Amino acid sequence: MDINASPNMESKEHQITTTIMPSAEQFVQSQEEYIRTLEMAYQVLQREVENLRQQRRPMDENSETVSEGLPDDITAVLLAMTSPEEVFATLTVHCREKHGLSLVNVFFFEHGSITPLSTMPGEESLAKSVRNFDEQGILDWVVGQQELRIVTNMYAVGQEDEYIMVIPLMLRGAPAGVFAGFTTRKDEECDSNERLRLMALAETAAITLDNIRSAAEIVRMNKRLNVLNRQMLQSSKLASIGELAGTVAHEINNPLQILLAHLQLLESGVGDPDRRMEVIKNQVYRISEITRRLLDFARSSPTEFTAVPTDICSVIDGVLLFVGSQLTRDAVQIVKEYEDTNIMIIGSKTHLEQVLLNLLLNARDAMIEGGTITIGVFHHDKRRVLITIADSGTGISEENLENIFEPFFSTKQRGKGTGLGLSISKSIIQQHKGSIDVVSSLGEGTTFKIILPLV
Repeated sequence: MDINASPNMESKEHQITTTIMPSAEQFVQSQEEYIRTLEMAYQVLQREVENLRQQRRPMDENSETVSEGLPDDITAVLLAMTSPEEVFATLTVHCREKHGLSLVNVFFFEHGSITPLSTMPGEESLAKSVRNFDEQGILDWVVGQQELRIVTNMYAVGQEDEYIMVIPLMLRGAPAGVFAGFTTRKDEECDSNERLRLMALAETAAITLDNIRSAAEIVRMNKRLNVLNRQMLQSSKLASIGELAGTVAHEINNPLQILLAHLQLLESGVGDPDRRMEVIKNQVYRISEITRRLLDFARSSPTEFTAVPTDICSVIDGVLLFVGSQLTRDAVQIVKEYEDTNIMIIGSKTHLEQVLLNLLLNARDAMIEGGTITIGVFHHDKRRVLITIADSGTGISEENLENIFEPFFSTKQRGKGTGLGLSISKSIIQQHKGSIDVVSSLGEGTTFKIILPLV
């Protein structure tokens, strides 16, 4: 008997299929906009990291010379500190005992204003006087001379012979702020040796504080980078799921037709009802298995890396089972060359599936009219396994090979690729303490080589 799906059955099939796959379709529509947002965030973060790296280099070079004239103990103590509070407390004690300063603070030039390092109660008078100096242009005069100056505190109320010592702070050749403190001495009463020691002390403190700030900024940017990496991993996975949406819908299509046809025959009373029910049950299990594979891949978190003994050939076979029908429809033939079918590595099955899926889909896209993908698994040496994925596609130009693993770099047409697949794949392989490389020439296909440690 010819069992073809009726128009009514086809509409039911379409309804069921679209109910199963709405998230993938919605992602495909918004995918490009989301990827562009990630790309901009990644580029901004790269620039911030590079700027911070360039800023820190001169501090390392200068740290050997700024402490000249200071006792070794105070220099070592300051440079080893990890919090602004420690620096402030040390400066306060040292300046009071060695230089007769009753109160000191560090003021940084930030966003057009001046910001004190410490804002504890009792320090408002010094901060107010320094801000007044700033308004009157006195700080600009001191910074311009790049020398220690003791200035009369004209803003003191009810006190005579009160002065403020002001020392300019220079970082990387640019004014960064001032070091200031109350004193009872006049400018001419501070000899040249003490001036040198105080200026060296202030500069050492400034470099220490800048290093502390830089370290905190690095921690902050690392946190942002981790968040961005998680977003990129999930975006890459969602892109792969979007790629597979059509495959899953097509795989569900055949059992749906059989299931709906047998339901119709069961309703009409044709044939053995027990046999019909058995066929229906088998097709339901088949659909369940297809959707389970998709949901397992979608739900497993790519950010949770758990390495366990894993059979790499089984992982490859599982991915091929998932994507095989799509490759067949695209006239892609799979050739497997396994030296051994039981090669165990320490790895994360979920992450490795994502790498293999990315490489297989890229290989398919490189063979517009179909071709062959050859997957090899060999013992590289006694401690490592070599996995090769070779296609007979168009190949990659030499200039593109240099950037192939860069985030957001893609040779595909706009909207056809995220530019994340290979970058994420490299990151995952590095997490496995392995390596990934590519060999390709235009017109001669592409071969990716992955080396992973054995159990």
